[in-house]
Amino acid sequence: MDMQTVKDKLLDYRYLMLVALLLLSFIIYNIGNTYNGNDDLLTRLFFFHYICAVIAFIARALMNKKERKGFMTPVLLLFLVSAYGLNRVMNIFHENTPWFSVLLVISGINLLLFHYYENLPRSVRAIMCFILGISVVLFIYLSCYLLPVYGMAVPAILALGISVHAFIPILALIHIWHLFYTHIRDDFKAGRWSVLSGFVFSLVVIVVFTMAMNSEVRQLNRIYNRTSAEGVSALPPWVVAANQMDGSWIEERVLKAEFIYILSDWFDWDFFDRSLRNFNDSRLHDPLMVIASGFVPKIIPSDEERIKILEALFDARHEGQERLWSGDDLYTDYVNTKARIWPKLHLAYTEKVITVVNNNGDSWRPQEAIYTFHLPEGCVVTSLSLWINGKEEKGILTTKEKADTAYKQIVGVESRDPSLVRWQEGNTVSVRVFPVTTKAARQFKIGFTAPLKAGDKELVYENIYFDGPSPAHATEDGTIEFATTPGTLSLPDQYESEGMQYRKEGNYKADWKVTIEKEDIQPHTFSFNGKGYSIKPYVLQRDPVLTNAVYLDINEAWSEKEINEVLQLVGTTPVYVWSGERMVLVDKKVLKNLQKQHFSLFPLYKIKDPANALLITKSTPISPSLDELEGSRFKTELSTWLSQDTVPKIRLLDLGEQLSPYLKSLKEFRVFRYEKGGILLLKILMDTKTFAGDIESDNKVVIDQANIEIEQSADSVTRGDAPDHLMRLFAYNHILQKAGKGLITKSEGQDSLVSIAREAYVVSPISSLIVLESKEDYDRFNIKDSDNSLKNASMKSNGAVPEPHEWALIILVLFSITYVKLRPKWIKVNA
Repeated sequence: MDMQTVKDKLLDYRYLMLVALLLLSFIIYNIGNTYNGNDDLLTRLFFFHYICAVIAFIARALMNKKERKGFMTPVLLLFLVSAYGLNRVMNIFHENTPWFSVLLVISGINLLLFHYYENLPRSVRAIMCFILGISVVLFIYLSCYLLPVYGMAVPAILALGISVHAFIPILALIHIWHLFYTHIRDDFKAGRWSVLSGFVFSLVVIVVFTMAMNSEVRQLNRIYNRTSAEGVSALPPWVVAANQMDGSWIEERVLKAEFIYILSDWFDWDFFDRSLRNFNDSRLHDPLMVIASGFVPKIIPSDEERIKILEALFDARHEGQERLWSGDDLYTDYVNTKARIWPKLHLAYTEKVITVVNNNGDSWRPQEAIYTFHLPEGCVVTSLSLWINGKEEKGILTTKEKADTAYKQIVGVESRDPSLVRWQEGNTVSVRVFPVTTKAARQFKIGFTAPLKAGDKELVYENIYFDGPSPAHATEDGTIEFATTPGTLSLPDQYESEGMQYRKEGNYKADWKVTIEKEDIQPHTFSFNGKGYSIKPYVLQRDPVLTNAVYLDINEAWSEKEINEVLQLVGTTPVYVWSGERMVLVDKKVLKNLQKQHFSLFPLYKIKDPANALLITKSTPISPSLDELEGSRFKTELSTWLSQDTVPKIRLLDLGEQLSPYLKSLKEFRVFRYEKGGILLLKILMDTKTFAGDIESDNKVVIDQANIEIEQSADSVTRGDAPDHLMRLFAYNHILQKAGKGLITKSEGQDSLVSIAREAYVVSPISSLIVLESKEDYDRFNIKDSDNSLKNASMKSNGAVPEPHEWALIILVLFSITYVKLRPKWIKVNA
């Protein structure tokens, strides 16, 4: 081929125009991905792709036979883009996994390069041939996947031209054979072998993945069946299975099969699939999963049990929440964060106003927004608002049962406006907002009262982040203000000083914190309803103890070195571990097996002498929560044991960075006397034979992570300048303190604490905040606001709230001043 011919081919404007049209269609397709769920817009975009493909097809058809050589590739690729545009409106393929999308793009680019095949180096041509072999397998798969559609597509071609999209993979296969026949068959031997190598490589990958998935499913089923059959473990079979699984990416796909990843049930399509599980991710099309699922055994654990495994192993508790309406097309558009920090009180109040948008073009289909907020330890929700008809409506605090009943009735049956915030185990709360329609965005506000995390020299304010409708493109306004001038300060990027405030404008960011120079606690008091709430520094006081036995809570977080150091420090004191079946003295073989566990659920009820025992733990961040163990023999025996009045608080020494969800809940419910430290602390405790005393009482709570204690006293005289958040923190911790074991054992008597929650307006295990549309709705469900309460917290919450008799005095004083000021004028007018 002479240089002029090569130049003409490279500069062929007609081919380049088709490629440019293909590139434009591909760019528009990717822009359309950001509007996924807006059916009207996606339908219009599909017709744009379709028209581009038809134009290219007609343009090629108008060329003479010699000129059109090589022009079929961009035409077919334009129809392929159009087919995926149609797929967003009619779910046949579902959304591709990232690796499959990349493979399609690479295959398309490779096919386009065959127009210049003869002009490329042999090494490049060999790579192109290898990719072509992979493309053969790719389009064979897509052709087989669409096989059930062909029966409907053939007669519809004449009536509906768009059904031609079903045959694009077959046409692509024919075109690949044409490319092979034209360019490779008689070119060079290495090219043919490269095509074969790509084809075989693809088959090997499929076989290897199928074998790996088959192995994972069999292992899961074997563990589950063995645990069920033997009946030795007090834990449910799904917990045992979760603990012994390796947590690999293949395992995650196995557990998410049918929830996220579609399987090979080709004749059971749902063209407008909408899951009522809270797996907000779109259902994904992974060809490896589809193929492998046809060759693996049925997964034995039920859907509910697989969801629990996902929640425990892969932090999928938000996705596992049940919902009353779909939320697939929602996204978070805007976040406004305001924080007020009291450095001298080691506490903060945060408000977040969040705007959620429904991106679905079908205005008749309302959706439900569910957010899960992750709170710092000791944090409590103290306000909720929902904008209804453009007006902010504040939440009313009521019992958890009443709030749940009202929400389910109004959302599930009547489809009207409410918002609900619920307490959850593991320092999280969930917020639900309904309905979110395409007619208008919904906005809600939630407020949090939280202690600051206290270190040796610094205080840390941690942002409260959330899972929920995607905030990937959300903007955020942030304001941080201090009640008193802080010392040395470390702020996130973009925050600029404005006096005592710091502001930012920009994109939403979930992970950030503020570090403040630690200040000594200044005694402050807040008064309300004849009681005072005083804050003081918490000083750790250790009491003498007798330790007759040490129990180790072993899992994969422990190193062999740490175990040996602990064993050396405890000396001759007997050391026990839970083997999974019984409590045994420490043994190297048992320890080695226990170190393979992803998490541990230590059975406290198996401790023989809890008053004289020390439990040492180092947790992994994952585990089932107490609530997820409901109904198991483990939870029943734990509840029975804790219900005994003679059971003391167990001494727990935490050597790790954080407690597991299981231990975190037990700590919140005041099951432990707790200390946190390292090996050196253990040495001090063993040498001095002491441990942290339990100084909490009916009138005192301790928030150890903030180094503060709050005390309640009968005081109707003292006027304080502390914010009302002191009373809110006291009430929340007092409820957990008094109801803790009762919440686990489900014993009676918890309702008596509702009045405390209502007075302080705090969300707790027994109380929720709810916003309903009208007064009639509140009356119907017997939800009444308390006039004698703190109400919803706000950024202006500060100082004591006047008592009823003080309000009367204030009114009398104002009346007297008004009378004195206006009396002369009144006399003059009437003289």
